[in-house]
Amino acid sequence: MIQRCFARTLAAVALLGLAAGAVVLAQAPVRHYYTELYRYPQGGFPISADLDLTFRPDGSIVGYYRPTDGGLRPVIGSISGTRLSLTIGGVGGLQINGTMKGGKIEGRAFRSFGRELYSFVGRPIPHDGALPHER
Repeated sequence: MIQRCFARTLAAVALLGLAAGAVVLAQAPVRHYYTELYRYPQGGFPISADLDLTFRPDGSIVGYYRPTDGGLRPVIGSISGTRLSLTIGGVGGLQINGTMKGGKIEGRAFRSFGRELYSFVGRPIPHDGALPHER
């Protein structure tokens, strides 16, 4: 009897936890971008990728970067006002510092262990329906 009551209580707590998690996910939808990375200042053929970002209420950002040549890299970052900072691929990866205006991300990017400098542009994918708000 006690074991059955405990099992029911545990199941109820688990369901409440799932419901709370669903509320958090509903508050922070994934936003999708098409990105281009150009060598700075000479330009040239861009490196393109898809970028999926989740903007959390506390200003933190998490997501994934998928270059057209394959692979999947984790993204972490933060936003404060219109200023944005992203790290793609962890230590030694690509660091992006820029701004977000009208849902578009623009800035400079560099690799942590190199002298390569890039221009970065992230355009929201049309009809996404969940473009980030400027804070």
